Amino acid sequence: MGNLDLAVMAEKFVVVGVDGSEASLRAVDWAADEAEYRCAKLRVVHANFLEHDVLNSPIFEDEAKRESAVIQAAVERARLRCPDVAVEARTVEPPAAESLIQASIGAELLVVGSRGLSRIQELLLGSVSRECVLSAQCSVLVVRG
Repeated sequence: MGNLDLAVMAEKFVVVGVDGSEASLRAVDWAADEAEYRCAKLRVVHANFLEHDVLNSPIFEDEAKRESAVIQAAVERARLRCPDVAVEARTVEPPAAESLIQASIGAELLVVGSRGLSRIQELLLGSVSRECVLSAQCSVLVVRG
């Protein structure tokens, strides 16, 4: 391994899952504070529920803008709260829990809100926060309302 590989492997980061809900925005605040405390980067992760091939359809244009706005708002919120923390954004494929668990590999901490936008999805698919607590590859902080 070269020096660059070792530097990337040693990079400390905190992951936060966002979906645009108030709970996920509170999670961004906690995650930014934790990243600052740990002298780590903040990685904002959002599972985009739109299929890539339908994004160009005019029917989904407003939804595509909303999906993009979700992650942009979370990144901006984190940067305003903790300006010295390096923040990066990642859009991942659903399911959200599986993607967040994958994103937790190598992380110092995974932060999620206790409730997302869709209670119907929670009933059908299970709680993202519960799945993360059970399977994440690092410590998990669940931010309640």
